[in-house]
Amino acid sequence: MASRCRRVAIAAACCATALLLPAVPSAQQAPQPVFTELFAYDPAQPAQLLQKWLISAQLDSALRPLRVGVVADPIGHTVGRVTVEAGDGLDGASAKDERAVCDAAGSRAGEMEAAGETVPSERAEIQLKTDRATGAGEVVKFGETVWYRFSFKIGDDWPRDAPAAGRLPCRTVIHQVKQDAFKDGRSCEASPFFKLEARPLADRVRFFGQIYSGSPCATPPRVMRAQICVRELPRATWTVVQVRLHPAHTGGRVDLWLDGVPCGTYQGPMGDPQYGARRNGMPYVNTQPRFGIYRDRRAETQTIYFDRILFWNADPTGNPDWGAQPLSR
Repeated sequence: MASRCRRVAIAAACCATALLLPAVPSAQQAPQPVFTELFAYDPAQPAQLLQKWLISAQLDSALRPLRVGVVADPIGHTVGRVTVEAGDGLDGASAKDERAVCDAAGSRAGEMEAAGETVPSERAEIQLKTDRATGAGEVVKFGETVWYRFSFKIGDDWPRDAPAAGRLPCRTVIHQVKQDAFKDGRSCEASPFFKLEARPLADRVRFFGQIYSGSPCATPPRVMRAQICVRELPRATWTVVQVRLHPAHTGGRVDLWLDGVPCGTYQGPMGDPQYGARRNGMPYVNTQPRFGIYRDRRAETQTIYFDRILFWNADPTGNPDWGAQPLSR
């Protein structure tokens, strides 16, 4: 009888202890993504991407299936591919105007701007498909935190620039989120309030995140830029990017990880509180996340690959997809 009582007492104590221990989140309990792109499409049917994505409006419609698609990758499954060639999505110059901003000696953008010249750009990007009128499908919103991850690989066709004295590596944006700004019904050409770049530099690329705030519509423009996570990365190698983004005109925050390692944090304003795009009187992110290549004009072809793009509207810690490497599906 005494032995049985001891067993009951021990069991009761164990139950009480278990009640005090914090619950360990499981994959089933962890928040599920609100947007998932695995690029599991037939490479012969690139139009399947259009179920979830828009392709740069500036890019000739005949070129879109050639520049954006999916391909088999050595990691064992299909991945997204975006390619830019000379003249693609050209803005700021005519096709007859062959001025290049960038070449192997780096960027002339600074010189051109100082001379009052327009700096032509080229692009091929995919952007999350949403309804601007209602906000349906939007994943990045002012005043709300979003977590997301994606993997990217720089193609071996990227130029191997060696910037000359006084020149910078060539602007090459691979991801951006933007709130446009308008004054008197005209665009003020606002920069993305968050972007990631991978600028060609010899056999590697210079990767960094940049945050933008202020008013490009003011006279003179009043803007601020801050960089985080400046790294030199190898080409032809997959890199996993994780982002925690809280866009806000005051009190914004960005946390960035590369391959699971913390790589930088920004805290401060984002976007344009005065002239930024609004819907029903409230600021909104009218350019949802884009992935691809937006660059200063140059002659060389560049290709980038993407895999496993996922977004969450709650902390995804505990969800295996949050930190998954490109080779897992």
